[in-house]
Amino acid sequence: MKEVINKVKRLIPKSFSPNHWKKESRKIIFRHEVINFTKAFKQNFVTLMISSLGLLVALTWNEFWKGWVSSLSTENTLSYKFLVAIGTTLFAVILTYFFSKLKD
Repeated sequence: MKEVINKVKRLIPKSFSPNHWKKESRKIIFRHEVINFTKAFKQNFVTLMISSLGLLVALTWNEFWKGWVSSLSTENTLSYKFLVAIGTTLFAVILTYFFSKLKD
């Protein structure tokens, strides 16, 4: 009986050993993690690039609005700047509301 068992053991490849399975499962898990990281990196990179373009557009509009507001009024008091900031904020909130409705 021992001879048969030894023959069978010799026929079974070493890849069926428990240690080999542990190593293979670690490789599979690592590959899966690398794939997930790559996908998340691509998505975050695209989001970051779009956000940076949005910042560029916002800075450009900021220069426009500064020039336009300064051309409308010669007043440059703190209360006037406060009112302009409030008006701009309300305008941004209203636009954000309408854009969110457009998105849905």
